Amino acid sequence: VQESKLSPRAVIVEEGDLLGSKAFKDGIVTVQDESSSLVAQVGKLQPGYKVLDTCAAPGGKTTHIASYLDASKGGHVDAIDLYEHKLKKIQENAKRLQVEDCISMKVLDARNVQDVYPAESFDAVFVDAPCSGLGLMRRKPDIKYTKNSEDLTKLQIIQLEILASVATMVKNSGKLIYSTCTINKSENEEVVLKFLANHPDFELQPIEEFGCTNENPMLTILPHEYHTDGFFIARMVRK
Repeated sequence: VQESKLSPRAVIVEEGDLLGSKAFKDGIVTVQDESSSLVAQVGKLQPGYKVLDTCAAPGGKTTHIASYLDASKGGHVDAIDLYEHKLKKIQENAKRLQVEDCISMKVLDARNVQDVYPAESFDAVFVDAPCSGLGLMRRKPDIKYTKNSEDLTKLQIIQLEILASVATMVKNSGKLIYSTCTINKSENEEVVLKFLANHPDFELQPIEEFGCTNENPMLTILPHEYHTDGFFIARMVRK
């Protein structure tokens, strides 16, 4: 076991059957790629926050978000996903990690959140968007043979539609966190900049806690840097 260079709440286990361990079964530990474990931290969550987690299954980020919340103080995360069978995985993880009191789940297309929730309902909204997954090629090399430029164009449209829909859910001074597991700029920086151009009530907030600056406010992690998945995170705040 060694300390994570990226996340102060994580450790790296280099060998051993962690999934078969008593600690895992009892919910003392869980497994998440080091780069994706940064997403909940970027939200700077407070115990009483109301949070919306879109495209939530299988729930690694949902349960991580919930670990920052306190149900007795009103903290809660609404996890939505397109597929009911995937939400069952979130339920299993939430029960194992003993955070189910902070989580509710709903089958819902993130592009239709306005049909269910009132405007400005959440202190933080997370969009871990459907993407090409090009940052996962270290573990899934076949990805390079299954994607084409037409797919990437379609994905950008969906990503922008989701962001436009959930933007109305963010309270004043609330946060909108956009993340992907790709290193493709057309799905990352381009999506964020197009969204901001159409939503002047939002602004980028540099992710300073992980080395970003005003000149480069968005976080891109390349696989060779820390031997993690390739990943992208942007934090926006509603003015």
